[in-house]
Amino acid sequence: MESKKLFSRKNLLNSLAFSGVLFVNTLNPQGISAESQKSIDIPKVVSYRSASCGCCKKWVNHLRDNGLEVVDNVIEDVSAIKKQYKIPNNLRSCHSAQIGEYKIEGHVPIESIKKLFKEKPSISGIAVPGMPHGSPGMELHSHESHSHDNYESYKVVSFSNSGKTKIFDKIYP
Repeated sequence: MESKKLFSRKNLLNSLAFSGVLFVNTLNPQGISAESQKSIDIPKVVSYRSASCGCCKKWVNHLRDNGLEVVDNVIEDVSAIKKQYKIPNNLRSCHSAQIGEYKIEGHVPIESIKKLFKEKPSISGIAVPGMPHGSPGMELHSHESHSHDNYESYKVVSFSNSGKTKIFDKIYP
């Protein structure tokens, strides 16, 4: 009789332990504890755009939707900011931003911004020249083209204050 009680207690303890593991994995399905996830600290974004640019507002919303705090400055002359930030002419796009010490030009996706703050390279900033289809703010919205088939692959380019550029990231649809 005593061995049955011991066996039952052991089964009960094993069941409780399994239930605890199951419960924790339900709360955290990736099985990664909060302590093991390294958070990337990204400072407040200070963005500059013209009032007439709808894609720039969508880019700001892309950053906000991904948890970044954004100060959205609508200004008359965005080119003055680009000159102040020393954005190379061949990398200029429709809006500019500063995040910490880094300059951000154009439709840079959140993934590249996270990479920037994870690696913290010694550069002035990153840019997406032009306005590639499928980049944040440049998504296609017609009913027949919701697939990513019409999106372009594009490059995120790093730049220095001296104007030196280099491929920083490649984005594929």
